[in-house]
Amino acid sequence: MIGRVNRALVQPVAGSARVVPIAGLSAVREQHRDGRLVYCSGSFDLTHAGHVLFLEDCRRLGELLVVGVGCDVAIRRLKGPGRPVLNEHLRLKMIASLRAVDYCFLDPEASERPLEALASILGALRPDAYAVNADAYDIEGRRAVADRVGVPLIVLQRSCPPEFEAISTTGIIGRLETPRG
Repeated sequence: MIGRVNRALVQPVAGSARVVPIAGLSAVREQHRDGRLVYCSGSFDLTHAGHVLFLEDCRRLGELLVVGVGCDVAIRRLKGPGRPVLNEHLRLKMIASLRAVDYCFLDPEASERPLEALASILGALRPDAYAVNADAYDIEGRRAVADRVGVPLIVLQRSCPPEFEAISTTGIIGRLETPRG
């Protein structure tokens, strides 16, 4: 549909006003063509304060934050057996509920070529910035894709207040598996 936004593609799915189908990314961009749009993605398994801090940092880079939530197959391939702890529907709902997030979608990075999926997402969404954490996998591959599509890649350093104890999903799982006495 040229010249008009197909509003059906920006309609919510999964019971949330913020969850859009991946096919609706270009419509989200069209609807917000004048806003500074930032894209980020992640596993967001056992959503915790570290995730919230990352998303807030991403949101500060623009006026609108769109988040890709990794599908179960991709997370299992990346993190190993036993992950994700929470299924993709629960993780998507958690991210959709956060104040820093304007839209989110299920990221189908389950292919053997996740960087091709990234190129497709960046091409459809046309964000003004693509943000990743400094410990994200394959930053150089991501940078090459972002450069090819013409989207600046911003690498954020993880930071959190000392009282947050450098929280991570892996750390939470480790604490749950270790008997406390």
